[in-house]
Amino acid sequence: LTSMEFTALIVKSVILVSFLSSQGSSYYVNVNLAVMETHHMGNEIAAFDISFTAIKEHIIGDFEHSKPTDEMILDAGYPAENHDVVTDDGYILRLHRIPHDAGGTYNRTRPVVFLQHGLLSSSADWVVTGPGKALAFLLSDQGYDVWMGNYRGNTYSNQHVNPDIDKKTYWAFSWGEMAEHDLPTMLSHMMEVTGQDTFYYIGHSMGTITYYTACNYHHWIQNATRLMVGYGAHTAVPNLISPAFYLLAYFANNLEWISDHLGMYEFLPSNWLIEWWASAVCTEEMRTQAVCRNILFLVGGYNKNEMNDTMLPYLLGHVPAGTSIMNMLHYGQSVNTGAWAGYDLGSDQLNLRRWNSTRPPTYKYDVITAPVALFWGENDWLVVPEDEAALAGKLPNLVLNQRVDEDAYTHLDFLWGMHNVEKVYGPTMELMEKY
Repeated sequence: LTSMEFTALIVKSVILVSFLSSQGSSYYVNVNLAVMETHHMGNEIAAFDISFTAIKEHIIGDFEHSKPTDEMILDAGYPAENHDVVTDDGYILRLHRIPHDAGGTYNRTRPVVFLQHGLLSSSADWVVTGPGKALAFLLSDQGYDVWMGNYRGNTYSNQHVNPDIDKKTYWAFSWGEMAEHDLPTMLSHMMEVTGQDTFYYIGHSMGTITYYTACNYHHWIQNATRLMVGYGAHTAVPNLISPAFYLLAYFANNLEWISDHLGMYEFLPSNWLIEWWASAVCTEEMRTQAVCRNILFLVGGYNKNEMNDTMLPYLLGHVPAGTSIMNMLHYGQSVNTGAWAGYDLGSDQLNLRRWNSTRPPTYKYDVITAPVALFWGENDWLVVPEDEAALAGKLPNLVLNQRVDEDAYTHLDFLWGMHNVEKVYGPTMELMEKY
């Protein structure tokens, strides 16, 4: 075996254990050298004799730190609504709404704003830090009718109209399907309920690439957008510096192998995989901290200057909120190719069936005609300044490209940073008043 083949086999074994652990058990693993030519499992992984000893675990959830979005809104004294919608391909999505401020009344003239979460997240991102700090509450206080979306596969949008749908079919999606099906379904429902024909859009991370991609499929979206605000916005991310995501992209083929061979389609990293990533990301000083046991922080980074330690248990109670392996692989393809394109299914035949072409489509920037404002962080692990500048230079109607005034500001700070009111949310609301 070459060193790369050896490493690849180790990765497959680690991910295999991760999959088994995600099924509700912990496992001891024994990996022994075996004779490749005669091993009963075949040559592909027969360089090792792998055995597992299972130990069942029971995990008790902490409800106080993981209350649903609507309950957090009600606890804060604001009205809350749940809206369930069905996409044209059968996914059931939940939207959360704050129709007016605390103590206010319904008013159909209130301007509408739609907040869309990022990768591995949910609508909880916009309310978890509470009144006076969380963006959804601040917008409500300023007179907006606030809607929050949830993409397929996360905590709130994990159902399908077909109760017998198999896992492989259900989880066969990435941010491309979210842009093509989920976002237009949620936006059109919001517009129908409110009677408004225009809206403001604020997205974080994956909530930005899905907006830009949706503009390629549904031109009415950009026509109805009064202002699009992107936090940690991106299309292609070839230069990201997130060690966890870099490893994910590097070993993407092995992750795809595990998915195909073991029927593992939901992205459920267990403690084995988390610890492996943490060893590459966390310093010795950080190694015992809770952030080093959470996949979202390992992917997006951690900035102690913006993190309120008392809030950390509540943040960890809501992330990761779930997604598909295919979605993670789609990001890996962007890292490897540097392209903003549809998901490459790996063969001419499969791509022809999905895309009517042997190659997935490359998306266009000139259709994003709505006014766009970007806020970016100097220390963003996922969207480095170079990639952000490339995006900014291609947007046809860029009205603001603002660096957050803090050198250590990173990807997740846009959601929970202690100084967001003055550095990000305040400037956002001031700009919205102009549109």
